[in-house]
Amino acid sequence: MKMPVFIAALTLVLGACGPVWRSPDYMTEYGTMELKEPILTMEQYSERSREHPRPYVVTLGDSLVLFGAEHTKDPSDPQLDSIRRVWERLSPSVALVEGRLGFLFRWTTDPVEKFGESGLVHDLARQHGIPVYTWEPPIDAEVAWVLRSHSAKRTALFYILRPYFGQRKFARPDDPDGMVEGTIRRRTAWKGLEGSIASVAEIDSIWKADFPGAKDWRETDDRYGWPGYLGTIGAASNAFRDEHFARVIIHLLRNGKRVFAVCGSSHAVKLEAALRATIQ
Repeated sequence: MKMPVFIAALTLVLGACGPVWRSPDYMTEYGTMELKEPILTMEQYSERSREHPRPYVVTLGDSLVLFGAEHTKDPSDPQLDSIRRVWERLSPSVALVEGRLGFLFRWTTDPVEKFGESGLVHDLARQHGIPVYTWEPPIDAEVAWVLRSHSAKRTALFYILRPYFGQRKFARPDDPDGMVEGTIRRRTAWKGLEGSIASVAEIDSIWKADFPGAKDWRETDDRYGWPGYLGTIGAASNAFRDEHFARVIIHLLRNGKRVFAVCGSSHAVKLEAALRATIQ
């Protein structure tokens, strides 16, 4: 019994000192606010997705940089130097990262290889001693929103496959079934998804029945969208995330913060008009 207590205490100490990262906190206390322009829908974004520059960087005076990156896990990606330059120019007082991230031991793991561009921004925030938050909404709230219009089984399928598809666009995991089996255990413990999907074999069965003619899910990624109803669920999830993201940024700016936020380029494009109209 003593060893777990010791390990927990050591983790807290190392986390405070820097080498151990835990998931960044959520930010939810932004209150009620009205956006003066709507956020673009996924359908509206798709009409201009081929035209906008990548990365897509939105700046508002000396108070906000919204860095819309092309997702990368390559530490030599030139975008990362751009992030560093813009960071130094803004000298932010708070940072926002995409994703809920997770445990990382900084002495042995490259944060970009683990968490992409969000890992770099998290690292910069820690180096400069400023708070860093995930701009994601709490997962229970996001899932509850999706469940309003989709079944638990379909919703679970989306959330179980999302991390796999996200990883697959960089490299095929060595053990796809093992990765997804672990995700099933974790994500079917989420409120509203309990017991919805039991195994990889069940995913195979659903995939063959619901997406006939599509390539096996093990060979699929999310670069060009999701098949069938999974695309609709993805759009609902993204819309909920974008609404939360915009309100977090506005709340921080109204409280005098200089905000550096990193996200995929699509989020930056979708939020730009709403942020400019509401803040200015």
